[in-house]
Amino acid sequence: MASEWEELEKLSKDELIIELVHWKNMYGIIRASEDEGCPWPYAEPKGRHVDGWIEPGEVTTHEWALKIAKYAISRFTGDVFDPCDLMDYGLDEEQCCEICRELNERGELNLPDGVAYGGDVE
Repeated sequence: MASEWEELEKLSKDELIIELVHWKNMYGIIRASEDEGCPWPYAEPKGRHVDGWIEPGEVTTHEWALKIAKYAISRFTGDVFDPCDLMDYGLDEEQCCEICRELNERGELNLPDGVAYGGDVE
């Protein structure tokens, strides 16, 4: 079995960028969940909205959003991929829903009937 390093060596430059942003985003979410005095300097904690929810990611170009979504879907190990799963990769909620809707219409992402593009059942 290949080591984690050997597996990462196989990734393209774009895939490595996606992984970097993914893990920086996830780390920022963890930091936002910790006490404010947490000494981990590696990533800034994610901000919070007035309602207490962690800030969503950022909007990127359509081309990058598609690359990110396809990569995220290819790595997904759960039962049903949801646009909220794509938010872990640093995209904002609206762009995640837009990209997942597009991929679903193209047949590249199969969501069960009745699942809306926000994780809610219609």
